[in-house]
Amino acid sequence: MRYAVYFCHAEGSGLHAFGRDWLATDAIPDIAPKRLHELLTNVRRYGWHATLTAPFALATHASYEDLYRKLIPIAQHVEPFELSLALDTLGGFLALRPSGDQTAISALAERCVRALNPLRAPLTDAAWQRRAGGLDDVELALFRDYGYPYVIQRYRFHMTLSARASHAEEQALSTWLIEHGANRSLAHIDALTICREPAADQPYEPIARIPLGNQA
Repeated sequence: MRYAVYFCHAEGSGLHAFGRDWLATDAIPDIAPKRLHELLTNVRRYGWHATLTAPFALATHASYEDLYRKLIPIAQHVEPFELSLALDTLGGFLALRPSGDQTAISALAERCVRALNPLRAPLTDAAWQRRAGGLDDVELALFRDYGYPYVIQRYRFHMTLSARASHAEEQALSTWLIEHGANRSLAHIDALTICREPAADQPYEPIARIPLGNQA
């Protein structure tokens, strides 16, 4: 079982509607239905979200309750804020990315990563061998210290829209996404959401939403 800390949009928000429609679509011009399913499989499994702390297994001495308690003071000391998002690419895949200042969201992600790191199970040799190739020295150090290479100074807020696609596929996907409001998206960052992978390769499920600031 693994846990993650995500930003998940509030139900009823514009970002919720956009993501719901995108993940439910089964037809994009110039992309075969089977290929569209392949491009969206992992996005659907992980859910419509942005990662703050990447999925990790708990150490033997740690519990879910420990994880939850670590996040409470972080959430209480950060007031809700907004991010304007636009369609972009990151690492070869389409995503919604901030179009303005990212200081607040990067700082929030860093606080979560540092607070939860003592609860994380040690990195396995198999995980290291699987992911270390192609990382630079900074990413390797972050991977070793935090179990994930894209944290702290290498963190980039993003909401993944598809797997890596060919140039023609990316153009087709981008046309649909822009027509449906990808470049008019607004993320209201108002809570930390704990999500759980109940078993390997199963969809992640939200299990707790911790409001930011003094929200009731």
